[in-house]
Amino acid sequence: MAQEVIWYGVGAGTFFLAATVFVWFAATRGTLGSSFYYLPPLHATVAGTAYAAMALTASGQLGDPFSVTLLRFADWIISTPIITYYLARLAGVDRQTRWLAVVANVAMIGVGYGFVGLSGSLRWGAFALSSVIFLGLLYLYVKTFDRAIRSTTAAVRSLFLSLRDLTVLTWLLYPVVYFLSPVGIAVFVSRDLNFIVAILDTVAKVGFMSILLVRYNSIDTFVESWSLTSAQ
Repeated sequence: MAQEVIWYGVGAGTFFLAATVFVWFAATRGTLGSSFYYLPPLHATVAGTAYAAMALTASGQLGDPFSVTLLRFADWIISTPIITYYLARLAGVDRQTRWLAVVANVAMIGVGYGFVGLSGSLRWGAFALSSVIFLGLLYLYVKTFDRAIRSTTAAVRSLFLSLRDLTVLTWLLYPVVYFLSPVGIAVFVSRDLNFIVAILDTVAKVGFMSILLVRYNSIDTFVESWSLTSAQ
């Protein structure tokens, strides 16, 4: 348990540091009045707050109704749709498709919580349904978004592909890790699950937002596209 508290504390520190850097980046390179610039620090702050609460919960300073699992999924149901939203905006898909992807993302996390909270056949039913929704979300990423991005410049396509591939590769590992965890077939223990998930969270979130901010700032066509779609 002591190791888990350390991991959660390091995770919280990493996310809060990232939020600070993102605010600095916005103040020196952009403006916090733009949704593009204020969502990355907000995204990192949500994750950092969740990890700080996990550290307090694991150390016994927070009790019911809080639990590490509840806090983790509460973080995911807020933060992961932001990533999906960014991918959809960057791809330039229509508003209906954009929000379909966001809703699918929320549903995937919500049903996934049933996998860790339920038991017996209901648990595996929730896992199967969450996996199906996830596959549908991947289809949007790989097919629908990809078709929409083809009409843009090579620089924008390159940025989109980098962010999409990072998201797909990291997110594919989550169901595998949970399947092998104690709530699944118990190949490894809970301590290992929490460590692996902390690493995945950091790569998937801080990595995504860092790449997006740095490369976004240097692509004029993307900035112009963002401004035009925001005005719609």
